[in-house]
Amino acid sequence: MTRYNWVKKQSPAGFTLAEILIVLVFMSIVVMLGWPSLNAALGDFRLSGGAQETVNALEFAQLTATSGRKTRVTIDAVADTILVEQFNPVIDLLGGESELGEADVEGGAFAPMGNPMNKGTDYNISLPSEDRFDGVDITAVDFNHGNFVTFDALGCPSSGGTVTLALGSRQMVVTLDSLTGKVTVSN
Repeated sequence: MTRYNWVKKQSPAGFTLAEILIVLVFMSIVVMLGWPSLNAALGDFRLSGGAQETVNALEFAQLTATSGRKTRVTIDAVADTILVEQFNPVIDLLGGESELGEADVEGGAFAPMGNPMNKGTDYNISLPSEDRFDGVDITAVDFNHGNFVTFDALGCPSSGGTVTLALGSRQMVVTLDSLTGKVTVSN
C-alpha cells in the first residue's frame, strides 16, 4: 500500500505591502468623499450649539426671575458674548430713617449670575473663546433697539426681539416673543 504524504504549504502570516497600500488608498478615497459632508455637519453642529446656548441663557434668566428678582440677558454682537445678570437691591436699613423711601427700594445694580452648568463661574459665554462655537458669530441683536432684555419677577420680558447667529453662509435666528416670553429658533 502506497501512502501519500501530503504536505501543506503554509503561507506567511501578515499582509503584503501591496495589500496595505490598497487598503490605504481605499480609505483615503472614502475620507476625501466624506470630508465635505463631515465639515458641513460640524459647522451645523457649532451653529445650532450657539443658538441653543442663546436659548438656554434666555430661558434660564426668565425662570430665575420668577424667584422674585429681575434678571437681564445682554448679548453683545461685537464681542460675541452672552451675559446673564441678576438685580441685587441695595437697601440701607441703618440709614437712620424710620421709613423706606422708593429710592431705597429701587436702588441696586445688576451683577453676573453663576453659570448652572459650570459651578463657580459667571454666566458669561464668549463664543470665540470656546472651541464648540468655533467660527460662530452673533451678527445682529435687536431687543427693541437694544442688546439686552430684562425679565421681571413674573418672568415677563421687557421686550421681544431677535438674535441672529451665523457661520459662513448659514444662519439661525433666535426669537423671543414679547407677550409670552417663548423662545424659538429658526433657520
